[in-house]
Amino acid sequence: MIKCLLVEDQTLVRLGLKSLLELDKTITISAIAEDGEVCISYLNKQSFDVILLDMRMPNLDGLGVLTYLNKQGIKLPVLIITTFEDCDVLAKAMQLGAMGYILKNAELETLITAIKSVYQGHQVLQPALTQFLLQKQHSKFDALTKKEHEVLKCLALGMANKTIASTLNNSDGTIRNHVSQILEKLGVADRTQAVIKAINEGII
Repeated sequence: MIKCLLVEDQTLVRLGLKSLLELDKTITISAIAEDGEVCISYLNKQSFDVILLDMRMPNLDGLGVLTYLNKQGIKLPVLIITTFEDCDVLAKAMQLGAMGYILKNAELETLITAIKSVYQGHQVLQPALTQFLLQKQHSKFDALTKKEHEVLKCLALGMANKTIASTLNNSDGTIRNHVSQILEKLGVADRTQAVIKAINEGII
C-alpha cells in the first residue's frame, strides 16, 4: 500500500482526489493537509511514502514545503499537482528536488500511474508541460541582447565590471546596467547564479 500525504488548499479538490485515488487498492491517502504548515506538522508525526503537493497555498506554499524537506534531509518522493499557470514555480520545485509533476486535469489513470512511478523512484515529466517549460526557459536566453551575451561570457571568466568595461569598450555604468538586465532576464539573484544557469543551459 502506498501511503500518500495530500497537500491541497481547495476543499473540493482534496476530497475529490482522495475519493478517486482510493479506488485503486494500492493507494491510500493517509492524511490531508490544507497548507504547507499543516503538511509539516503531519511529517513530524507520521510516515508517508509519497507527498502529493499543490504549489499555491496560504501560510506556507509548495516551495516552502520543498525547502523544508531539503533542510531537514527528508527524502520523500514529491509529486507536484499543478496547472500550466504554475510553470515558473514548477521549475523551481523541480530544482528543489520534486520527482515530477502532473496537471490537475489529468485522467485518473494517469495520476495513479504517476504516483506509482515516483514511489518507485522514477521521474514523472509530462511532455506537453516539459516542452512549455523548455520554450519558456529558452525565451529568457533569447531575450538577451548581443551585448548582454558578451557581458555574460565575461562574467563566466570571473571578470569584474571594470575589467569587462575595458574589454568591451564601455563605461562601468553601462556594464552595471547590462549585468542588472541579465540577472532580471534570467531570474537569478547574482552573477554566480547567472553563470551557472547559462552553463547548465548550454548558452556559454
